[in-house]
Amino acid sequence: MIVRLIVFIAIFAIGWWLYRQVLAFQRAKLSNKPDSPANTTKQENQESMVRCEQCKTHVPKSHAIHDQDANAFCSKEHLQAFHKTSS
Repeated sequence: MIVRLIVFIAIFAIGWWLYRQVLAFQRAKLSNKPDSPANTTKQENQESMVRCEQCKTHVPKSHAIHDQDANAFCSKEHLQAFHKTSS
C-alpha cells in the first residue's frame, strides 16, 4: 500500500516537472520572436551611440553635438577644444 503511494507521488512529481519544463520552453520560444510586443518596445527604446572625438567616450546620438564635418562631441567644451588643437 505504501509503495503504491510512493510510486504515485513520484509519477505526479515527474509529470509536474515535465509540465513546468514545457511551459518554460514555450515562454522562451515566444520571447525570442522578433515581432513579439516585448521585443519591439525594447528595440524602439534603443538608441545608437556615437563616440566623442575629444575624450573618446560614447554618448547617445540625440545628446551629441556635431560640427560641420559630422564629428560627434559630448559637450560644447570638447567641440571647442578639438577645434583649437586641430587648428
